[in-house]
Amino acid sequence: MRRIILPAAVVVMLLVSCEGERRASAPSFSARSNISAAATAEASDTGSPSVAPSPSPEPTTLPAGVPASFSEDVPAGELPVDQLIPPGDELTGVRRARTDAGEAVVLMFATPGSDPFAQARGFVVWRRDERAEPPWRAVYGLAHRARDGVLAVSADTTDLTGDGSDDALVRAETGGTGACATYRVIDLAAGAPIWKRSVCDAEVQPNPDPIGLYVVARVYEPGDPHCCPSAISERVFTWNGDRFVVVSQDVTPL
Repeated sequence: MRRIILPAAVVVMLLVSCEGERRASAPSFSARSNISAAATAEASDTGSPSVAPSPSPEPTTLPAGVPASFSEDVPAGELPVDQLIPPGDELTGVRRARTDAGEAVVLMFATPGSDPFAQARGFVVWRRDERAEPPWRAVYGLAHRARDGVLAVSADTTDLTGDGSDDALVRAETGGTGACATYRVIDLAAGAPIWKRSVCDAEVQPNPDPIGLYVVARVYEPGDPHCCPSAISERVFTWNGDRFVVVSQDVTPL
């Protein structure tokens, strides 16, 4: 198994920032420490998620103004992507993918404006079926209102479930001192979300080997200042056909 190691620069930054605030004697640490809210929702001591394996279904209606289909049978790279998002919104990102059901694209968009706190944002998934008419259909999307506080939406497209078909890991950033965000895994072939997690003081990334998700989180002991966690937790999740489960876990004291 090839592990993704937390970048050394991040660890060094944490160590340096804590130099003036850490207690004279290092706090004791155990595997059952008070992990931040970002980490506690990720796994139980048995290696299974401590939240429901399947999140409550989200509305499948498309963001307002997104057309339901596109009639021209063109490759993903030739799509008029500006026409496939809500009218008047700006395209903020494009991620292409290949799935068992055909080509797919994830389009991210936002209302125009210079104030990120006053912008509505969202994304929509388009998928191509060369045998269908029309060949391109919008299969899933989600819109965040300006008051939802989403500062940015981004996505990675790669196989996350080990079936050889690309999925999307979509991140909706809400900021704050804990760099909070909500992550969703979208099965692009099915056009459906299969995992959702809201975290702070943590980050979720695709894991290449084994194929799945890599979650890195700060670990806080009681009394730790926010700048200075006691440890870094690293977990790898893989898909078992029904849900993501923990297959490895490392904790590095700082």
